[in-house]
Amino acid sequence: MNSRERVRMVLNHQEPDRVPVDLWGCASRLHTELYLDICKHVGLEAKEEDRIRKGSTTEYVDYRISDMVGSDFRHIHIGKPDYFSKYEDEDGNIIDEWGVGRKVIGVHPSITKYPLENATIEDLETYKWPIARDPGRIRGLREQAKDWYENTDYAITSTTAISGLFLEVCQYLRGIEQFLMDLYINPEFARKLIEKVTELIIDINVYYLEPVAEYIEWIEFASDYGTQQSTFISPDIFRKFFKDSHIKLAKAVKSVNPDVKVFLHSCGAVRGLIPDLLEAGVEILNPIQPLATGMDSAELKAAFGDRVIFHGAVDIQTAMNGTLDMVEEDVKKRMDALKKDGGYICSPANHLQIDCPVENFFAMYEFAKIHGKY
Repeated sequence: MNSRERVRMVLNHQEPDRVPVDLWGCASRLHTELYLDICKHVGLEAKEEDRIRKGSTTEYVDYRISDMVGSDFRHIHIGKPDYFSKYEDEDGNIIDEWGVGRKVIGVHPSITKYPLENATIEDLETYKWPIARDPGRIRGLREQAKDWYENTDYAITSTTAISGLFLEVCQYLRGIEQFLMDLYINPEFARKLIEKVTELIIDINVYYLEPVAEYIEWIEFASDYGTQQSTFISPDIFRKFFKDSHIKLAKAVKSVNPDVKVFLHSCGAVRGLIPDLLEAGVEILNPIQPLATGMDSAELKAAFGDRVIFHGAVDIQTAMNGTLDMVEEDVKKRMDALKKDGGYICSPANHLQIDCPVENFFAMYEFAKIHGKY
C-alpha cells in the first residue's frame, strides 16, 4: 500500500496497513535550531532553497528528512506576493502586508505594532488592505502539485496561506486586549472588522486553492481557540462572531472542489468548541493537544471519532523532551486511543521545539510505524 492510498483510507474512516505519519504539515514542523541539529546528526547540509518560511521559528521544509522518517506527505506552500515585500520601519518593526509589525524577542517573533489599534469603523473602508489575487502567491504551485501527483505516491496537501484566521488577524490588526474588548463593548466595530478580514481570507485561500485543488487531499487553516486550561473565547462568543466565518470559508473550499477536506489547527483546550467547529465544516482537527484540559485522546475518539479526522496528538510537553521510553509510551497511548476504524494521522501535537532530543524525533516516527500497524 502506498502513502496516498493509506491516507485516503484513513480520511474515509477505514483501516489501512498502518496509521499515516506527517512531517512539515501544519504544526508538524521543527524549530529551526532543532532542524539544524538533526541535519548535523545525519550529516546533511541545510539548503537555502528549503528555507521557505523565513522569519518564522520553523523556517525549513526538508523532504530529505521526511523520507528518513517515512512521512506519507508532500505539502504545497503559498508563495510571496509580487506587489509587497516586508520592510523595517523607523522603530525596528518588520512590517507585513497587513501593516502589522513584529520584532524577534527571545527566540520567537512578537507583534509590536497594531495598525488599527485606534481605528474607527470609517477607517476600515480606507485602510490599505492586502491584494488577495497576486500572481506571486500561486506561481509554480500547479506545476509542483501536478508533478508530485503524477510522479510520486505521496498524499499532497496545501499548508496554511496565512498565519491565523479571523480571530488572530483581527488581534494582529487591533491588538489582543483591544479586540477582545471590542467583542463586548464595541460589537459593531468588531463585526465590521471580522467581515472585512473574512472576505480577504476567503479570497486569498480560494485563489491559492484553485490551481492545486484537483491534486490535494486537504487545505490547512489555523486558529488557536484554546489555552492550556480552557477555550480562549467562550463558545457563545465563538457562535456570535466567528462561526459564520468558518461556515463561509468551508463553503468556499467546497465550491472549488468538494473532495478537498477542511483541516483546522486549533491549539489547547478546545473540547467545548468541537461540536460547533464540526457544524461549521471542519473535517480534520489538529493538534489534539493531549495534556490540555478536556483533550483526552480516548474520550475525544469516543465522542467525535465518527465525524472528524484527528491529526497530531503526540505529547510535546513532556514525552518528546523526555526519555525514549516516554516517547514510546506516549505514541502507543495515542495509537491505542485514536487509530481504531481509521480517522487518525500521527504527528507531534505541535511544532517540535529545541528541547526535543534528536534521538526522540527519529524514535517517535519509528514507534508510530510499530504501534500504528493494523
